[in-house]
Amino acid sequence: MPATVDAVPVTHTHHTSTALTGAARCATGMAIVGTSIAIAPALADYPVLAGQAWRYLLAAAILCLILVHRTTDRPVAGAGGAALVQRWRAAARPIRSMSAGNTLRLIAVAATGLAGFNWLLIEGTRHADPAFMASVVGATPLVLAVAGPVANGTRIRPITVAGSTFVVLGIVLVHGATQAPLIALPYALGFLACEAIFTLLAVPVLKELTPLQLSATVCLMATPMLAVLSLLEPGPSLQMPTTTEAAALLYMAVLTTAVAFLLWYSGVRRLGADRAGLFVGIMPIAGYLAGLAIGSSTWAVSALVGVLLCGAGIAVGISPGRRRSTAGAG
Repeated sequence: MPATVDAVPVTHTHHTSTALTGAARCATGMAIVGTSIAIAPALADYPVLAGQAWRYLLAAAILCLILVHRTTDRPVAGAGGAALVQRWRAAARPIRSMSAGNTLRLIAVAATGLAGFNWLLIEGTRHADPAFMASVVGATPLVLAVAGPVANGTRIRPITVAGSTFVVLGIVLVHGATQAPLIALPYALGFLACEAIFTLLAVPVLKELTPLQLSATVCLMATPMLAVLSLLEPGPSLQMPTTTEAAALLYMAVLTTAVAFLLWYSGVRRLGADRAGLFVGIMPIAGYLAGLAIGSSTWAVSALVGVLLCGAGIAVGISPGRRRSTAGAG
C-alpha cells in the first residue's frame, strides 16, 4: 500500500530532525559553559558563593522577563501595572499547579545541581587539584548513559554507553590524569552526583514545564540557597565587583546560565538524559580551545588525543545503532 510505504520515511525524518535539533542545542549549551572556564580566573578575588548567588539572581530575572513576555495564552485586560500583574500570574500558573513530586525534584535540582555543585567545587579544590575534580565529573556521560534509562524505565543503549566511555576517557586526557588525597574523594564524588542530578531529576519535570519555566524556577530557588551559604564563607559576603569582575559575572549570568540552561534542557527534552549526557564532552573541548586562544592553556598531544576521543565518542553514542527492519517497524 503506497500510503503505508510513505509513512515510514516521514516518521524517520521527523525523529532524525528532532534528534539533530536536540544535539545542536546540547552541543551549543556545553560549548558556552566550556568557554566560561577560561574566564573563571577573572573572579579569583571575588567572593565565590556570593558571586554565584548574584549570577543566578540575574539569570532568573532575565528568564522571568522572557517568560512573562512570551505568556500570550490569553488576552490581558487593563494596562500598566494591572496588566503586568496579570502577565506574571499567567506566567507562573504552570509552576504553581505543578505536581508535588516535581516540585520536590526542582528543589533538589536547585539544591544539588546549582548550590551544592558550586559549594563542592570550592571545598574540593581546597584539597585537590581542580583538574582532579574536572576528571571525576567527566564521568557524567557514563553515569547518565546508564542511570538515565534506568530512571525512565527504558532499555539501556549499549551504543550510547560505548560512546560515553570514549567521551570519559577523552575528558580525562584533556584535563590530565591527576592524583589527590583520599579526603578529596567525597567532594569529587558529590560533585559528580550533583552534575548528574542536574539532568536526571529534570527529565520528569520537563513533562510538565517548558525548558524556560524550569530554568527560571531553579535559578530563583538556588539564589537564596547560595546567599545563605555565602554567609558561611570566609571573608566578606558582599563586595563591589571591579569592571572585569562585573563583566565576568554578566557573562556567566546571561550566557553560561540563562542561555546555556535553556539550550541544555531543550536538548535533554528531545534526546533524553542518556544521549544528552554525551555532549558534556563538548565542555572540556571548548574550555581547552578557549584557553589556547587566550593563552591560559598550553598545547599538548595528550589533550589533542582527548579532544579527538570526545568527538568520536559523541559521534558513536548519538548514532541510532541497530534498528528494526522497515517491515517490522511498519
